[in-house]
Formats: sequence, structure tokens, C-alpha cells
Amino acid sequence: MAAGLGSIALTRGLGAQSAAYPSKPVRFIVGLGPGSGADTATRFIAERIGRTAGQTAVVENRPGGDGLIAVQNLLSAPPDGHAVLYLSPSPMVLTPLLRNDLPYDPIRDIRPVAYMSRGYAVMVTGGNSPHKTFNDVISLARAKPNTVKMSNYGHHYRIGALSLQKLTGADFIHVAYKGAGQANNDVIAGDIDVALTDIGGAMPLIESGRLRALATTGPGRHKFLPNVPSVKELGIPYELMVWTGYGVHAKTPEANARKIEEILLQIIRSKEYAEYNEKQSGGEVVGASGDQLKAHVIAETGRYRELGKSMNLGEQ
Repeated sequence: MAAGLGSIALTRGLGAQSAAYPSKPVRFIVGLGPGSGADTATRFIAERIGRTAGQTAVVENRPGGDGLIAVQNLLSAPPDGHAVLYLSPSPMVLTPLLRNDLPYDPIRDIRPVAYMSRGYAVMVTGGNSPHKTFNDVISLARAKPNTVKMSNYGHHYRIGALSLQKLTGADFIHVAYKGAGQANNDVIAGDIDVALTDIGGAMPLIESGRLRALATTGPGRHKFLPNVPSVKELGIPYELMVWTGYGVHAKTPEANARKIEEILLQIIRSKEYAEYNEKQSGGEVVGASGDQLKAHVIAETGRYRELGKSMNLGEQ
């Protein structure tokens, strides 16, 4: 009986804590700069938090360190669920595999609360670039090693570029950026030959003619770019998938974590978000729980660990 009363008291305590959440503005932390798909999607989510939860939400861009700066910002905040981190492969899988000196462990320190979406990337060049096709770029990078500059941002795109290099025999100069905005601008200016970048963020620039899409990285042609071949279609067994989600400090009270998960999934699973996603990125809306995202992170860590055995992931 005492145990039962204790359980009831605990449940009531959790319920009261959950009902009070959020009690102040929610802060979304994005480890990429303005103009990226991560930034625009998070701003869409944040704008709707007020309607759903009765509190305002702000987006803070904290690029740098392949996600490390954003993670540190989350972990230095009070662990109450009012700081929410945008999650992607770099800070959750790749940076931990590539660096032994990280001050965090993604599984121990970050609690995923929503698995948002899956999407693919696109290789682009400038609208006035002499590179007309994907095969033109690969052929030049084979014939003249270390002359073709490829920009990328975050470990995910860098490793994606290294993997493509390995499969094609091309040899690029890899130039790292903090986010898609500046990387795309330098491709447009002609300072960089090509870039691997997210489709959502690149589409306005492609549609305006400032960027030219050369190939996409999905299993087939992307709905936004039906006239652009996939790398796989061109005979190279290559895919690059980008998954996204959100997480909170692992020490966040479970009631608060469950509440922000409920709020986020309500928005992500809405018709409004489906329509936004269809227009913005054309990716696949997942709308799965934090537990499902955690399982995916663990599986991806194992996959990239195996990839590392056949490729020097530390090379530039």
C-alpha cells in the first residue's frame, strides 16, 4: 500500500511538472548558420510552439566545431527542457567517432525527443560555372587531382564527399565551412567549384539560376529536381541520406522531456508541416519518437564505424 501511494505521489508530481512546462520561452539551438535547411525547418517549428504550448520560442544559430559549439551550449543550459538542440549526424554520430577529446557523449548526455525527417543532398555548381554535368566534374577531378574545390559543412557532408571520392577515383580539394549559406555563396561566386549541400536550402538558389544542380544523392531522382540524375543512376553505388531531429539535456526531468516530445511531434505530424516540408525540402517526414531516434543513432554509429575501417575518415 505504501508503495502504491508512493507511486501515485510520483505520478502526480510528474503530471504537475509536465503541466507547468513550458514555463518560459523555449530556445532552439542550431549548429548551422542561417539559410540552411536545419535553420529554416527549426524556425518553422519554433514559430508554432507558441500556438501549441503558449510560450514563445527563439532560434539561436551556433555554428562551428562540427556541432560541438551547439552541443556545449545545450549542456551548459539548465536541464529543464527549455533548451532544445537540433540533431543531425555530425554531432550525434560522426564527431564522436572522429574525435577522442570531446567533452560530451551523445548517448549519455543528450536525450532525443523527436525524429523529424530524412532527406538527401545535391551536388551543385555555380550558375555560370564551366562544369555542366556531374561526369564533367568527376572526370576533371580524376585527370587533374587537387584542382577541383569541393565545399562541405559538418562531418556528414565531408565524409559524404570523401566516400564519393573513394568510389569514383576523383581527387578533390575539400574546403570546410560552418554552414550552407557561405558555402553556397562561394560556389555562386566561382571561388569553389562544387558543393554537397542539402536540397531544401539550395532550391531557391537553383530555381533562381544562381546554382546549377548536377546530381542528387538519393536512390532515384528527387521530386524537386526531376531532370537531375541521381549519382546512383549514373552508375555509382552511392547514397547520402541526412536525418534530422531534436534533443534535450539528458538530465531534463522525464515529464518535461515527454512534454516537449509531445509538442514537437504534434507539429511535425501536422498537415501544415507536411505541406511545408513538401515545398521546402521534399524529404520524408518521419515524425517518430525520441526512443526511435536514439535507436537510429546507435545503428548509424555502428555503420560509420565499419565504414571507417575501409576509409581514412580523418583525411581532409
